[in-house]
Amino acid sequence: MKVRQLSLSILFACGMGAALPALAQSNVEAKPASASIGVPNPAVHVREAVQRLRANDVLGLVQTLMPPAQFQMLRGAYEIGRQETPTDEQREKFAEAVAKYADPNSVEILMAEIEPKLIEARPKAEGAILMGLGAMQMAISAPDTDLTEEQRAALRLAMPGIERWVKSTDFLSSDSMRQALTLVTDAARATGIYSIEDMQQLSLEQALGQAGSVLAATKQALRIYGLDLDTIADSVYVEVVDVDGESATVKTTVTIFDAPLSKEMELVLVDGRWYGKEAVISFDFDDHEFEYHRERTRVEVES
Repeated sequence: MKVRQLSLSILFACGMGAALPALAQSNVEAKPASASIGVPNPAVHVREAVQRLRANDVLGLVQTLMPPAQFQMLRGAYEIGRQETPTDEQREKFAEAVAKYADPNSVEILMAEIEPKLIEARPKAEGAILMGLGAMQMAISAPDTDLTEEQRAALRLAMPGIERWVKSTDFLSSDSMRQALTLVTDAARATGIYSIEDMQQLSLEQALGQAGSVLAATKQALRIYGLDLDTIADSVYVEVVDVDGESATVKTTVTIFDAPLSKEMELVLVDGRWYGKEAVISFDFDDHEFEYHRERTRVEVES
């Protein structure tokens, strides 16, 4: 793990929290096929994550998805990064990234770069759409694709809606692009982060809190292109397939373009709460670098 990269990029990385629709739903239901007495219902914890995502509460979402002990480790690594003095190269790279939204005229600056590409792409758009739809049809029918039969059936059901969406949405509209960029850059500028030093003034909780406004703006920007993540989130149905001690399997079904897409997910019980098995593995900070930083944190706190 690159601790410094973590400390400097956490705000922007969390802006991608909109990529978690598989957890989204404010009225999740659960029908456990089997349950263990005294073991909490996995749907309760899924519901909490859903509510955090719907409220653009990135801090709460991270805390819901990550076991407390691991969140404490993350905070310790972040705090160490805050205390280190950045190099000139790091300042320069950070400034380059921030420049995309820091200037009050950033939207016009970005549009000056993007608009020629939009103009160039417009004559080819219809052909590209037809090719894309054709490729999807081939994926549905070709026997050598990696799709399961269930996925083929779902994609087949979704195809009419996808076709309507791509044919009715002007992805190359300059006006739409300007609106989307305005929403996101305004939200990023409102965080008040213009330098590494600004970022280092924020605790992990504060940084994640700032990310919520960026997430909300990103959702608004996507609506311009006909994608409402909150509406998609509202369609998710969660069924508890099995609970066996400290392991559980849940099946989530999300409706996209009038087609139900389902996926099973394994959960594990940690300190009385359920977490995605893959997420727990991903946040298992047991490498030598983190052990060093964790020990540093302990020594600094004790001193």
